[in-house]
Amino acid sequence: MANNNTTEERLLTAFSDLVLKYGYRGTTTKKIADVAGVNESTIFRHFKDKHGILNELVNKYLQDADQAANDFKPIGDIELDLIQGAKIYETFTTTHRSVFLIGLRESYQFPEIADAVRQLQQRFKKILVDKFTEMAESGEISSTVDIKNETDNFVLMIFGNVVLSFAYTDAELYIPSNQFLENNVRLFASHLK
Repeated sequence: MANNNTTEERLLTAFSDLVLKYGYRGTTTKKIADVAGVNESTIFRHFKDKHGILNELVNKYLQDADQAANDFKPIGDIELDLIQGAKIYETFTTTHRSVFLIGLRESYQFPEIADAVRQLQQRFKKILVDKFTEMAESGEISSTVDIKNETDNFVLMIFGNVVLSFAYTDAELYIPSNQFLENNVRLFASHLK
């Protein structure tokens, strides 16, 4: 059984690396098998096709999102709590950039990619809605704040900066992470009080 997990992990890693380089369309089962060091029929046995690999990768990412939720423990200081939440989300998105980037590049052509990215964003949004609700119940966030709307704003703000860091590190639009957290997230937190 350990060998199966090792093979599956190699296939998932190969797929993830290849979609960054070639996109979803350009990532063939043959390329995945070559990079993973297995026969192409191994892919079909373990995952059926590359869509099956994408589904498994998303399932693993969803588990990681749940772990991130467990790691996000508000301490009662809105600025520090949102910086912590932003760092967790930023790290998650950066770690799993292959799915997010193919989502940006190819979701209009492949509904399965759009669905994968949607699942990840919805899971993270639900986590943040729950955390923001807890923070509102404890008085850390004002009771007049529209939690759903502010969660959307928070996700868009952080996701936007992370995506810009992937594509435009030299552009003026991208704000380096430390500066973004210290300035933008703190400013966002101040209007939730």
